[in-house]
Amino acid sequence: MKKLIFKKHSLLFIFMLILTAAYIAFIWIHSTMSAEESSIESGNVLKFLNDFLVMIGLSGDLTDHIVRKSAHFCEFALLGFLSLWTAYINNKRIIKNLLSVGFVCLATAVVDEYIQIYSVGRSAEVGDVVLDFFGACAGAFFFVAVTAVIALFKKIK
Repeated sequence: MKKLIFKKHSLLFIFMLILTAAYIAFIWIHSTMSAEESSIESGNVLKFLNDFLVMIGLSGDLTDHIVRKSAHFCEFALLGFLSLWTAYINNKRIIKNLLSVGFVCLATAVVDEYIQIYSVGRSAEVGDVVLDFFGACAGAFFFVAVTAVIALFKKIK
């Protein structure tokens, strides 16, 4: 009997792999937006957030810069979370998966900024790659924390 070269993967793993790849595509497609399109989108988010802050009794003093940098961080935090979750479903080894997930997230950030070189009015920023990577690390470590809490609750039961 021949050995299987590929492990059988669960439907959840395949779904998560496709979801993570689609999310990376979403990130990269967003990078193709012109500076004007990106500015309009950020302006809409900024107005929504400032209006929301005022509605709940806080000052709506957010700036476009804060919104843009927060978007970078949060976008990649979700990527770090999704990537580690996908890897975890595959082999349940969080620590060993962190290096490959970190590489995928860093490569995604570098390609993201590279794409922006060719987008009208935009540029690549090394600082954004660093911010993206730290966002991915935060998302991955959030996954680790969630997994640890779930494991703790399972032991308590």
